[in-house]
Amino acid sequence: MHPIRLRFFVLLLSVTLSAPVAAQTATPAIKVKDTELVVHELCGKRAALLGESPVHGFGEALEFKAELVRRLVEQCHYDALFIESGTYDYINIEKTLKSGQAVTDTMISAAIGGVWANREMQSLVPFLREKVMAGSLTLGGLDDQIGAGSYASRQMSADLVEPLQDDEKSRCLSVLEKHLLWKYAKDAPYGPSDKAKIIACLDEAEGRLSQPEERNKSWAEDDGAMIGSLKRNLARDFVEDDFTKSDQELRWLNDRDRSMYLNFKWVYARLPRHSKVIVWGATVHLAKALSGVNGFEGRVPFGSYIRQDFGDRAFSLGFSAYSGDYDFIHPPVRQLSTAPASSLEGRIFVHCNSDVVFLSRRQLQKYGSIAARPLGTDFKSARWDQVVDGLIVFRKERAPVWLSR
Repeated sequence: MHPIRLRFFVLLLSVTLSAPVAAQTATPAIKVKDTELVVHELCGKRAALLGESPVHGFGEALEFKAELVRRLVEQCHYDALFIESGTYDYINIEKTLKSGQAVTDTMISAAIGGVWANREMQSLVPFLREKVMAGSLTLGGLDDQIGAGSYASRQMSADLVEPLQDDEKSRCLSVLEKHLLWKYAKDAPYGPSDKAKIIACLDEAEGRLSQPEERNKSWAEDDGAMIGSLKRNLARDFVEDDFTKSDQELRWLNDRDRSMYLNFKWVYARLPRHSKVIVWGATVHLAKALSGVNGFEGRVPFGSYIRQDFGDRAFSLGFSAYSGDYDFIHPPVRQLSTAPASSLEGRIFVHCNSDVVFLSRRQLQKYGSIAARPLGTDFKSARWDQVVDGLIVFRKERAPVWLSR
């Protein structure tokens, strides 16, 4: 399966089940008009996990998050931003900085990827470039998947085979470029034999990087990290083609979240001591736990590893909406069903007239188990205080403004 199509498939897996509504009562949500209360909650933390729907198509949430990132960096001294996109382009950005070259808006946009090729997210790019060039912000990627049009798809092959010699180098360059540029033909699709050739070449390059004449080079550790991430991505290929087997789908999803955590650890270990990191991604990955959510039993999200490492110094923020519309990567714009009165979102807007509200973990706890949709467009029943530390709910969502790509 093509890496980009596979990514969309994984996202869709998270929004397929609905759940019964639980009848609960709770105190009214806190009214907010901007990010002030959330900044207050997050300023003293070490890890701010900013979630969103896995369809990545809610414009109000994206705009809110972009403003929140600016304030966390400028007011709360967060010095790193890790995004749920391929780690490779971000490693290349760091290599570019080490070489004394300038990082461009185009490089950052390509690293962020097509999932967030919208006006709301792209408005953040000049700010990020300015902070990166000033040395006050480090960008990092969590995912092991390859984005179309990225450094990873176009240039990484040549970098990874650099330690190899002569015919071996030419052969492996051809093998990697065929895969990363997805040059497979309809009558000769990507198959297990291709996967074996790619892994063999990566093993050869990894072996060369461990040699004394290579391992002391400035880029050796970076290339080793990219090889490790790519090998974890390849390890899941063809497993997903038979989700009828017991726990295969669950293992695929959990392995991806585990790989995201390993990428996080590698980049975080290279930050200055006591760094404060913002993580941008889908709430299905950034949640503290998911096993208590109807339909998510057995899931081990990336956020659970962060919770183990950071404890209460981490804060997971979710987003939801009472009504509105959204856009899943491409038109048409889709209608978001109005939340039933017995849902969390429905109960919130019975009590207030604000367009956006914030629920703290303590307030979420008072609702008990109740249906809500922070994890997609359908409703799931859960104790949401066990999933996130806080929840932003918009009265009316809207589709983001997608850019030409």
